Amino acid sequence: MYYSVIGLLAILILIIVNWDILHGFKVSYDKPAWNVYRRFLFVVMAYYITDILWGILEEKKLTIWLFADTTVYFVAMAVGISFWAEYTVAYLTEKSDFGKFLILAGRIIAGGVLVLAAINIFKPVLFSVNEDCVYEPHPARYILLVLQILMLLMISIHSLVSMFRLTNAGEMKTRFRIIASFGFIMAICLLIQLLFPYLPVYSIAYMLGTTLLHSFVANDEKEIRKRELEETRKTADLKDLFASLIDNMPGMTFTKDAKTGLYLACNQAFADYAHKETPAEVVGLSDAE
Repeated sequence: MYYSVIGLLAILILIIVNWDILHGFKVSYDKPAWNVYRRFLFVVMAYYITDILWGILEEKKLTIWLFADTTVYFVAMAVGISFWAEYTVAYLTEKSDFGKFLILAGRIIAGGVLVLAAINIFKPVLFSVNEDCVYEPHPARYILLVLQILMLLMISIHSLVSMFRLTNAGEMKTRFRIIASFGFIMAICLLIQLLFPYLPVYSIAYMLGTTLLHSFVANDEKEIRKRELEETRKTADLKDLFASLIDNMPGMTFTKDAKTGLYLACNQAFADYAHKETPAEVVGLSDAE
C-alpha cells in the first residue's frame, strides 16, 4: 500500500502548489504557453490517479482491473511527455524546425503508445498480468520508456546548450535552466523506473518537477504579468491626463498622426467645430472625412 501513498501525496502537493493555475487560471495566467501547461497538469493528475489505483489493485489481487489500470498508466505517461514537449516549445517560443520536431516526436510517441496499448489487450507486447496478479513487463515497455527518456534528454540538452549560448543573463536564461532541470530529473527517474517497475519513482519525479517549475517559473510569470498590468494602468492614466489637458485648453485643440494625417485626439471645442458630438468621434478620421 506504500506505493499508493506516494501517489496520493504527490497529487495533493500538485493541487496545493498549482491551485492558482488549476482554479484561478484566467486571473493569473493568460499566455498561450500556460494553456498547454494547464493541460499538462491534468494529465499528470490522471497519471497519479492510475498510480494510486495500481498499488491498491495489486495488493487486492484484482487481475483484470490491474491490467486496465496499467494500460491507462502507460497512455497517461506518454501523453504527459507529448504535452511537456508542446509546453517547452510554447514557453521558450521555439519557432525553429527543432521545435516543430519536438511536438511531432511527442505526438508520435503518444500515438504509438495508444496503438501498442490496443494491441496489448489481445497480444501482450507492453506488459501482462498473470493469474496471480503479478505484473510482467515485455520488450515494448522498455523500448517505450527508452524513447521517452531520449525525448526528455533531447529537450534538456537543447535547453542547456541554448542557455550557454546566451551572452547576457536574464529571463530567458532562467527559463532554459528550469526546463533543462525538469527534463533531467524526469529522465533520471524514468531510467530508475525502467529498471525497477515496482517503485513509484516517476510519481516522485513529477512531484519534484512540477513543484520546481511552479516555484521558479510560474511565480516569475505572475510578477511579469503584474508589471505589465502596472504599465497598462500608467499608460491609461497618462492618456486620461492628456485628454483632460486638451479638454481644458482654451480654443480648439487637436493632434494628428504626422505620417497618416489621421486625428489622434481633440477637445470638445474642435469636436463641435467638426460637427461631432464627442472628441472620440473625431479620432481616426482624416481631414476629408
